[in-house]
Amino acid sequence: MTAPTGPGRVVAVGSVNVDRILRCPALPAPGETVLVTDSAPGFGGKGANQAVAAAAMGAPTHLVAKVGADADGRAALADLRGAGVDIGAVLVDTDAPTGQAVVMVDPSGENSILVVPGANARLTGAEVTEALASLALTPADVVLTSGEVPEECILATAAVLRDSGPRWIHNAAPAGGLPDRPGPAGRGPLIVANAVEAAQLAGARAPGRPHDEVHDETHGETRGKAADAAPAATALAALGEGAVITLGAAGALVATDGAVHHVPAPEATVVDTTGAGDVFCGALAARLADGASLPAAAATAAAAGAFAVTAPGARGALPRPADLGLAPGTGRP
Repeated sequence: MTAPTGPGRVVAVGSVNVDRILRCPALPAPGETVLVTDSAPGFGGKGANQAVAAAAMGAPTHLVAKVGADADGRAALADLRGAGVDIGAVLVDTDAPTGQAVVMVDPSGENSILVVPGANARLTGAEVTEALASLALTPADVVLTSGEVPEECILATAAVLRDSGPRWIHNAAPAGGLPDRPGPAGRGPLIVANAVEAAQLAGARAPGRPHDEVHDETHGETRGKAADAAPAATALAALGEGAVITLGAAGALVATDGAVHHVPAPEATVVDTTGAGDVFCGALAARLADGASLPAAAATAAAAGAFAVTAPGARGALPRPADLGLAPGTGRP
């Protein structure tokens, strides 16, 4: 690993999609046909969304991914380049189309998403290993993985980071198996998941087990959500460096060093929740790469996620530092 010379970079390993966003009066039930009220194109994929969010927060950002040799792939790459993401490690597959997603959104902002992986499913562990090696990672960098690429890509990332080097964040979405190889200095990753994913990964709280203590000054429904998610946060934190559980409008839980802290989110008018978790992850990685503590980074990420739901589409409202009360270009208060 190369010695750091300043704030680190964010390196996202993940998916790239083109989206079709459908505004629906209601999300369809099984067997139901629903007439949409509006349709719009967009760009998505968890890796691409997270990379664009990190870049918007001022972090030098690289993406390791794969697209098809088609018009969708060219458009997605142009969009990433325009957002300030370095796409030197994005490969082009001549035998598979660029990933696609159909995003259905109801009037409350809730969504259902169908994904056709396309070229994302053809990214290999060997390609990830080569890309990470070419980036000459430093301990100041943050590597961000997610679940929309083959498991071998996550395992390859773990192998590269096993002995020392950058911080590793794994966004366990969609919920699946967690990396079974240690990351930096023999640790597992910092795990980020929403409450449903966290419960699936950690298993249901054992009957009669008391809630883990949550350090929190809020009350009522928000505190209840935090307390409900605390056991899963504690269980996941034991598998790696720690865990961050996103709670939507209720903010997030940060579990590390044997303690669980609640981080509130500012109030926001919800238009579309699509991509809010990706914006959270991108902002979290950017702040950590800038040297922030995990609680401070999580607080910024919660504010970024709240900002993200105020416009339609996965990237309709990407916050910049000034939008969150941080110094422009630094990500610092």
